[in-house]
Amino acid sequence: MASVGVQRWRELSPYLDEALDLPVEARAAWLARIADSDVALADELRGLLADYDAVRADGYLEDGAAHAPRRDGHALAGQVLGAYRLVSPLGHGGMGSVWLAERCDGRFEGRAAVKLLNLALLGRSAEARFRREGTILAKVTHPHIARLIDAGVTAGGQPYLVLELVEGRHVDRFCLEQRLDVEARLRLMLAVIDAVAHAHANLVVHRDIKPGNVLVTGAGQAKLLDFGIAKLIEDDTRWTGAPPTATALTRGAHGPMTPQFAAPEQLTGDLVTTATDVHALGVLLYLLLTGRHPGGDDVRSAATLVRAVVETPPPRMSDVVTHGLDAVPHAEACGTTPARLRRRLRGDLDTIVACALKKAPAERYPSAAALADDLRRHLDRQPIAARPDTLHYRVARFVGRHTRGVAAAGLAALVLVTVVGFYTSRLAAERDRAQREAARASKVSEALTSLLGGADPISNRATGEAFTVRALLDAGADEARRSLADQPEAQAEILTVLGRLYRRYGDYDHGQALLEEALAGGERVFGGEHLRLALTLTELGALQTERGDYEAASRSLERALEMRRHLLGTDHADVAVTMVELSRLYQDRGLDDRAEPLQWQALDIRRRVLGSGHRETAVSLSGAASVLRLKGDLDGAERLLRESLDINRRTRGERHANTGSTLHDLGLVAFMRGDLRAAERDFRAAIDIHTESLGAAHPNVAVSLNSLSHVLIAQRRHAEAATALTRALDIVRPALGAGHPLVAVYANNLATVRLAQGDALAAEGLLREALRIRTHSPDIIPGRRRMLAADMMPIAQVKARLRTAMVAQGRSADDVERLEASR
Repeated sequence: MASVGVQRWRELSPYLDEALDLPVEARAAWLARIADSDVALADELRGLLADYDAVRADGYLEDGAAHAPRRDGHALAGQVLGAYRLVSPLGHGGMGSVWLAERCDGRFEGRAAVKLLNLALLGRSAEARFRREGTILAKVTHPHIARLIDAGVTAGGQPYLVLELVEGRHVDRFCLEQRLDVEARLRLMLAVIDAVAHAHANLVVHRDIKPGNVLVTGAGQAKLLDFGIAKLIEDDTRWTGAPPTATALTRGAHGPMTPQFAAPEQLTGDLVTTATDVHALGVLLYLLLTGRHPGGDDVRSAATLVRAVVETPPPRMSDVVTHGLDAVPHAEACGTTPARLRRRLRGDLDTIVACALKKAPAERYPSAAALADDLRRHLDRQPIAARPDTLHYRVARFVGRHTRGVAAAGLAALVLVTVVGFYTSRLAAERDRAQREAARASKVSEALTSLLGGADPISNRATGEAFTVRALLDAGADEARRSLADQPEAQAEILTVLGRLYRRYGDYDHGQALLEEALAGGERVFGGEHLRLALTLTELGALQTERGDYEAASRSLERALEMRRHLLGTDHADVAVTMVELSRLYQDRGLDDRAEPLQWQALDIRRRVLGSGHRETAVSLSGAASVLRLKGDLDGAERLLRESLDINRRTRGERHANTGSTLHDLGLVAFMRGDLRAAERDFRAAIDIHTESLGAAHPNVAVSLNSLSHVLIAQRRHAEAATALTRALDIVRPALGAGHPLVAVYANNLATVRLAQGDALAAEGLLREALRIRTHSPDIIPGRRRMLAADMMPIAQVKARLRTAMVAQGRSADDVERLEASR
């Protein structure tokens, strides 16, 4: 089939519908009449009809793939291929046959699936495609992808692959037979989507995701099968500078695929990308959640199937599950009723699946990982990234594009007032029960959270323009207090979000005040235990840790962890969040024996629940690396940090704050190894990224400046070290307060530099400042997990350094003796 663009397809579609309704013998006269007025149109339609007839003759639309001639089903039984003996056929497909096989070389016992290419296809493009499958599967190793065991060619020249034997049911049949509810179906699909994301990370597009290629074992584990038609998407611009082009394995509707699960670009001959798999995942989600194909009954006819895929937007899922003869059976298979299922799908799930099914690839989720992230946000009752094209959404996007200047902040505050007022008035008019009031309040919370999401430097890589962002946050806090006074649940949630944002911008005073206000309000509304309380406590504990208020942080985080474990169980992503924060607290307090198990447990939870390539898993990898580094296992620490860095770069980007933090920690490892050049490179990269993403006055910038100073001191570059430490102190004094323990650390380090420069008077002033702070908190060194041994100087050593500074100035013996007596 020649490549046909979407617009041209829309022009041709009415003619094709008319032609396919005619008897075959009447088409020639019909084409002749068209040729009388438009010869080119008639020729194009003649070619398309010929393609359709060829595909129809092969049974392509009916069976999902062109089937080559088959040999007798049991003719190959007993044949030995490498270490495996063929036992019995498991099935046939367009590429060939699949056999059950047993290992027979005597080394191991086991069974596998052996895939043989049809002999009739040898020498054609399908052979190259089949051989490529071995290369692809060797790259995509994932717990939810059928594993490649071996590959080879028979004596007769027939290629074969030995694959992991997956014994299970097609995913749609499994969901039906197990009567899985909506949440269980989504979690099953998350495993599949994570597998697709892993394949995409290895530059592989599957191109044929459908129920038959997703098997679920008896243990409930999903496995993605059949990369035989996958396409490598290596960037050809690497050597030539030319844009990548579709290859023979990519172009054309005759390329192997299943039309019912194909994306528009596959049917129109356009370039296949990762967005193609996102569309197929959307179709599969739609099918599992509604029991129907998004094309409806149109998929039963070849012509209307193509029109449905290329042109017709699918109806919302919530609009179809209450209609038709199968509505009640499907809802019952989901453990509910049609009306309840409609309510469950309405809103976020409708939006998520509709985004995945957009006709234009650029309008879909940018990656399978982004689709998975939104599904997890929905399951965690967090705002999703995909938003319907409403006034609210357009305003939020406008605010995100115009963060510079006081005028933009004022406009954002006005938007907040308008949205809060709108939803609050709706609540006042419609609530008649406490349950409805809480549900509407949650809508208020979601709207405000979405509007303020652009101000989060960690999640959205804000530009560090602290003035305009904080003006926005101030306006949001004032408006939440005023307009949500009669909605305490929503108010507590909004104040928690704002408190977190203030913390991430380094404004701890405002952040703590809002979080404590949210906690007090939440306790009045929810009582002593609630998931929203646990969230507020986790955010408050994290902030208290960063301020060095360890006793308060321990109370907050330990209470939050106990609450989340009780309400969510031990294997939940939110439990891992609190574990990580509590582990950081214990590390800062020097309680490594208590910190280490929490870090490893959190990493295990995130790998199992979120996947090995998830961005939160990267956070836990960095946390576990800090445990190993503090224990002296530099090789193990670097290995985990490299893995974390790779995930952060793929999921968050090169200039994200988390990427900068991971580079900083790699710099610590390099410094401890004595590789000063690598350490300086990583520290400077971290400073640049944090300055860009968080702002020049953020405490994270000071952390990297302090670490950089150690490299400069080791190289006797004292002037540069003094500049770095002076800048670090200029950041933390106003941000954390003059009595914060980090001020003592940086002041002590700058005093070391001043002594080396011969400025004993300046050193004395800095050391006295450090001692004054340390006297009130002698054992507290906040941020220990991100420091070097020289930063954790005992108080006695600080006093000894002060004595050196005093002696260097020729101070009186009485002064020195008084210092000695104070030890």
